[in-house]
Amino acid sequence: MLSILLALAAEPAVCPSGPAKDQLRLNYSAFDTNAGPPAWRSLLARGCTDTAVATLIAYRDANRSRMTRTQLGEINFHMGQALAMSGRDAEAIPHFLQSAKLGGSAEWTAYVAANLAFVRKDRAALGKALGDYEKLAEPGSLRLAFIRGFLRCIDKPYMEAAHCSA
Repeated sequence: MLSILLALAAEPAVCPSGPAKDQLRLNYSAFDTNAGPPAWRSLLARGCTDTAVATLIAYRDANRSRMTRTQLGEINFHMGQALAMSGRDAEAIPHFLQSAKLGGSAEWTAYVAANLAFVRKDRAALGKALGDYEKLAEPGSLRLAFIRGFLRCIDKPYMEAAHCSA
């Protein structure tokens, strides 16, 4: 039995071919925080980046009329972040740009700018975004730690850089 479980764990993830329809009917908060197997975050964690991004796009397209500008900015950010987390920086750029265009609070805008600068490998813009974020962030902010990691390890992959301490 253990050998079967180990063999299954070693197999690559089987990704759904498209978004689950029930995800598209959730309100935004439930959609964004859902942890079930068809949820975009769960898909991403299993290595199903394309299906996770397709789920985000399908949700946005199906629900655009009832989403706030903030939610639209956030969902576009999540598309970019999912791609960046999967090593697809160039594909992440248009989504981060769209999120930046939609705007938000000064803190959010600085965070999006930092992510965009990181995937572009633009050290100067990343330094500016860090300075902007430092003025606004609460002590111990996880996002602030991520931005500092991005700057320290700008040549590393997204997830490695986000947790870079030296």
